[in-house]
Amino acid sequence: MPIPKNIYREHILKAIKYIDENGVPPKRESTRYDLHYNNKLYPPKYVISRANVFANGEELYEFNGGDETNNVLKNMGFEVLVLQNNGRIPPLEPKLRTREYESYSDAIRDRVVFDYLFNSRTHRWLDEHIIGLNSNESRGYQSMGILHYIGLRDKHKGIFRDTSLSTGIEQLHKANDDFTLVITSLKRTLGVGSSSNENTNKVSGEARKIEYKEGKELLELHKVYERDPQLIKDAKKRFKKMNGELYCEACGINFEKMYGERGKDYIEGHHKKPVSKMKEGETTKIEDIGMLCSNCHRMIHRFPMVSIEELKKSLRMKWI
Repeated sequence: MPIPKNIYREHILKAIKYIDENGVPPKRESTRYDLHYNNKLYPPKYVISRANVFANGEELYEFNGGDETNNVLKNMGFEVLVLQNNGRIPPLEPKLRTREYESYSDAIRDRVVFDYLFNSRTHRWLDEHIIGLNSNESRGYQSMGILHYIGLRDKHKGIFRDTSLSTGIEQLHKANDDFTLVITSLKRTLGVGSSSNENTNKVSGEARKIEYKEGKELLELHKVYERDPQLIKDAKKRFKKMNGELYCEACGINFEKMYGERGKDYIEGHHKKPVSKMKEGETTKIEDIGMLCSNCHRMIHRFPMVSIEELKKSLRMKWI
């Protein structure tokens, strides 16, 4: 039986509202396609069936799904998506080892999860470009540890490639397994529910284009997490007032003395307490910020993370 031609967009919208209020009955869920509307997913065939109630007074059962249903919806301006893995997202396989996961902030972990699921990045690539390690030394074990603790394995790699972030989140909500940790991470990346406390991580940035040598152009969602910039400015002022100059607390370099006017007032602020170790609602004081040159700052954040004093001591040993 063909889909009645007197089903219009207004009937589809009424059907969507009905589904929002009443849900989808058993055995009427999506199997191969999803209607994507207002950041939610709906089974196309059931939407048409319910739309017929508003157009003709009864549910429609005997009609073709697939291309016929999808084309009717597309002609009305709706978006229809192919379900990833035929609608089945592989279950998580979490690992109890927490060391790698707890060694990094939410910002790092979120970017690892996003690039693994949506851009199909390798563990080595994630270690190199997200965590900032030499992948020849780390061999991808840090990002692998983060992902394995969550339960994300090889079978999850790239499952949401060519899928929008909001659609991926919606599909995880519909999955049979408990993807709460993954969903929370992706929502932070999307910017949902981020804290507005000025002393906690702030979210900025937007989608940007990245060009590759092969000529392939991708659109990558890139969120940048940073602390309150005023905190760093105040910490630098305090340090300079107390010490008369800005210098690296580990190696002692003064950028102005080294580079002249170009290096004046340049130094990096280091948060002595990692975000991942802070309790909810805990704030950062000026005294919690150390002054480091770019090289020492990078070395401190390599795994395992060390304190300024520990790095300074190791440098002294080399100078003796």
